[in-house]
Amino acid sequence: MPYAAQVPVLRTLHVFGAIFLLGGVSTHALLRPMAARATDAAQQALFQFAWRVELALVYTGSALVLITGVLLWIVGHFKVFTGWLLLGFLLYAAAAGLDGAFLAPNLRRARTTAGEGSQPVAAAAMTVQLVAWLLLVVVVFLMVAQPF
Repeated sequence: MPYAAQVPVLRTLHVFGAIFLLGGVSTHALLRPMAARATDAAQQALFQFAWRVELALVYTGSALVLITGVLLWIVGHFKVFTGWLLLGFLLYAAAAGLDGAFLAPNLRRARTTAGEGSQPVAAAAMTVQLVAWLLLVVVVFLMVAQPF
């Protein structure tokens, strides 16, 4: 495939990955408070659905964003030491770290047991979820606006 045709395809896949990733994290941010107020059976179903969203949207979107971003950098579409790109990558890595270190294991445990356990754990999960969502919104802003 010639170079001119590669960049639009990679950029389109990159945008789709960002949509999947932000959509999945947004869905989690909406499902978590609903699950906290639900009965045990409904709570179990909501956590099962949230795990499927994690697998289908968050993991797929994250992989697409990372792979296409690296490929766009390799083909020379992005300059490496651009401020918005470095900050965006660091914030993306922070959001992925929060998801991998805290949210996904917590969600895995919650879908196999009756809820997230204690109230402090649920509150911490909601806080971490909102921080990860906010980080991803800032990353999308940086990628679109390219302010510096």
